[in-house]
Amino acid sequence: MISFYYAKPSLFSRPVWITLLEKGLAFDPIYVNMGNGDQFTPEFRALNPFCRIPVLVDDGFTVTESQAILDYLDIQYPQPKLLPHSAQAIAKVRQVQMISMNELVPAIGECLMKKPDQQVYAQHRAMTALNIFETLLDAPYFGGEHLSLADIVAGSLVPVVCDLGFSLDQQPRLQTWVHTLMDRPTWKQTQLSASEKERFLRSIRALSECGRGGDASEPKNYSTHPLQPILPQQ
Repeated sequence: MISFYYAKPSLFSRPVWITLLEKGLAFDPIYVNMGNGDQFTPEFRALNPFCRIPVLVDDGFTVTESQAILDYLDIQYPQPKLLPHSAQAIAKVRQVQMISMNELVPAIGECLMKKPDQQVYAQHRAMTALNIFETLLDAPYFGGEHLSLADIVAGSLVPVVCDLGFSLDQQPRLQTWVHTLMDRPTWKQTQLSASEKERFLRSIRALSECGRGGDASEPKNYSTHPLQPILPQQ
């Protein structure tokens, strides 16, 4: 039996959640309340000493880091296959995954925190990623005719970018792709409700205000905050 440790909201948990659902796997979802410090319990530290989610345990085998979990699931449970076969297609899928994690996730965190000195770069970072995705999307999905890990990872992030006010009017293929994904049952099942999203944004605004107070040179510790799962890692 698969145990899936996750938090909601989490930009890192959702791709794993979607992958489990897309593959039709039976799993036990275990919610980690990071606001209450569940990630610091001895039991969770034994699973991940970095105290981060997601974590997947499959028949005693523990995997941390979302991208490693996705690879494990696709090899261990290959139906439906979420990685293409050709070298070029795999390179495209990996490129989208890496841009999503290395560029979009930090940009989202910076935009949410609304730090004045980071907004221009964060917006440029996000728009550059969206433009690259538009160029790479020459089929219904990044991996070709079928859903891939790239679609699951980027498809968990691009709608969040749109929620932050970014328009896809200049990226028509990407816009169609987002609508296609949002119609899939797995996206609907893992989507934040309106009340969850509003609660999330209120918490972000409060955290942002705290971050602007005090000595700007003093490093802030967000590791115990409930929104830590979606903030860029230091």
